[in-house]
Amino acid sequence: MKELEQQYTFAQWLLQDEWLCNECLAHLRPDPRLLRLDELKLTAFYRYDAFMEQLLFQFKEGRDTALAPVFFSQVMARLIRQYRGWSWVLMPSSAKRRIERGFTPLRRMLEGCGKVLYEPFYKSEDHKQSAMSRHQRARICEIMKRKQEYPLPSGRVLLLDDVCTTGSTLKHACQLLEKHTLKVEAVTLCAHPLLFETMVQPLQHIEEGGE
Repeated sequence: MKELEQQYTFAQWLLQDEWLCNECLAHLRPDPRLLRLDELKLTAFYRYDAFMEQLLFQFKEGRDTALAPVFFSQVMARLIRQYRGWSWVLMPSSAKRRIERGFTPLRRMLEGCGKVLYEPFYKSEDHKQSAMSRHQRARICEIMKRKQEYPLPSGRVLLLDDVCTTGSTLKHACQLLEKHTLKVEAVTLCAHPLLFETMVQPLQHIEEGGE
């Protein structure tokens, strides 16, 4: 366990004053919130504000992969400790976007965590939640599907995403897994401001998570 936590030493080093200004450091201080999406417990660590949007754009569309370890660096050791024994499942990117970028952003963010990262879902078309209408978001069950030949993890499952806009993707993933798992929780790097404001501070959840 100590070795896993030490793998994020470099990312934490990047967050020191000589690398980032005080304003950036302030934005990268986690403010964890808890929300229930129907029966799904979701933890978000940051608000999806202008700073986080710009940082994610630089990482994803600017292909600035050196930023990858920064995003979860402040909470990764806690997540590893918290969700030891859980299967970690990544929310999918579209094949088109993955090919254009040359990497999968969420997987790259979580490299070095020491966990097996499952990817049992795929998107049949490219879409961005924030650009979709309510009717289009309701079609998520037609867009995100389960890979039929992919072995599903059993036991307790942690769903991971980078941005949560409405929660519809995570709720659908939970539905796709409900017959195969004992328990499902979710973690997202950041949540849309309107969603974030409905959350409560989950200090006990973060420390004791899912037990």
